[in-house]
This record gives sequence, C-alpha cells and structure tokens, in this order.
Amino acid sequence: MFEKGRVALKVAGRDAGVCVVVDSRERRVLVLGPRVRKRWINPAHLEPLSDTLDVDKLSEDELVEKLKPADEELRKKQIDFYELESLKARLRR
Repeated sequence: MFEKGRVALKVAGRDAGVCVVVDSRERRVLVLGPRVRKRWINPAHLEPLSDTLDVDKLSEDELVEKLKPADEELRKKQIDFYELESLKARLRR
C-alpha cells in the first residue's frame, strides 16, 4: 500500500503534514516532507494520497520543494476550519 514514492498525509504526531514515502521495510516506512522529519514511522499514522513522485530521480531537497504547495494548501484548509469553528463559538455566546 505504501510503496516507494507514494505521497501521503501524516495524521498523527507533532510533525503531521504532507510527506512522501522514501523507503519501506517490514512494518515501518521512511517518510520525508516539508514539516515531517525524515524518520521511520508506523504506517497506521499515514493516509495515502493519489499522487506519486519519482524518489530515485529527485534529491531530498527537490522532494521537499515539490511537496510544499500541497502542505501549504493543507495548512490553509486547517486554518480556515479552525477560524470557522472559533467564529461559531463566538456567535453562540
């Protein structure tokens, strides 16, 4: 499911965000992303996305650069969600 080059969303932990699978072994995957530290993690903490990147042809810096727009879009959506919820809470008072 998490083959090399699969773009995923890390949903658990303090460094949650968009990442790419760089390697996989046994029950762990090595991920890298703009806000995700390069490390081995449990695949249960990932949600696969439909995109893939050619990990062998790109350097780590290039991979991070390609993922930045998707990560920024995700952050914007999260901020919008939180702003909407805070506005609803203020209106209920």
